[in-house]
Amino acid sequence: MAPFLSTYFLVLISAQLVKSSGVFELKVHSFTTTSSSSSVCKEYRDCQVFFRVCLNYTQDVISYRLACSNGTGLTGTFSTDQSSISTSAPITVPFNLKWLGTVSVIIEAWNTESSNDQSAENLNSMISHFATKRDLTIGEKWSQDVHLGEQSKLRFSYRVVCDEFYYGDDCTDFCRSRDDPFGHFNCDAAGNRVCLPKWKGDYCAEPICSSGCSEEHGYCEAPGQCRCNYGWQGPRCDECMPHPGCMHGTCKQPWQCMCDEGWHGLLCDKGRND
Repeated sequence: MAPFLSTYFLVLISAQLVKSSGVFELKVHSFTTTSSSSSVCKEYRDCQVFFRVCLNYTQDVISYRLACSNGTGLTGTFSTDQSSISTSAPITVPFNLKWLGTVSVIIEAWNTESSNDQSAENLNSMISHFATKRDLTIGEKWSQDVHLGEQSKLRFSYRVVCDEFYYGDDCTDFCRSRDDPFGHFNCDAAGNRVCLPKWKGDYCAEPICSSGCSEEHGYCEAPGQCRCNYGWQGPRCDECMPHPGCMHGTCKQPWQCMCDEGWHGLLCDKGRND
């Protein structure tokens, strides 16, 4: 492989290994509030509600709303005349750092005057606020939870999943199937590289030579080949090349001329009587 391609390949792999990618997802299954929350809504039937989720990697629970140091996500606005609302699509909070497992989750319900206005600046418009610390492992399964506030009840579920092509307990293992000069492999369910037929190596970039090709004296640039190193020959590159001009001799290493019985001389071209 050319030096430029080798360098590019190593840089590409290194960049993939240091990056991670995934998403925290949260679904609101139901949210109810009492009529006593008139300080936020004159009447709950008139409320237009949206939800805001914040994440913060910390050892302690961070309960104030400005602690969104590791990402935030919003729902659309819900206009309702019922006492309970729910979201169909999950709130998503992407992350591009290594998932650390322990995170503070902050969930807020806000009232807004317009479906086009999702301002979370006026604290008087906040209907409900919930903060907790969770140890979250990567997985497809949803975890269920309920929050009971003074004037509201929130039922929700959440999970953390890796983005496409990312795997592992912290979403740092990158694997993307490829079949090009930089690799020939698919990825299994755990993100391990599985070489395509006739390829081998850590990144499946080494072709498998033809059957029987000498690993010591042969090589190949494409699967099924057997090209000989200098000084070796034969279909399997296991035959040494004798010294040029060797007439009646053999070799065990390239450029030797070991005379057959009855012959002598530098080129084994002299008989007993010579």
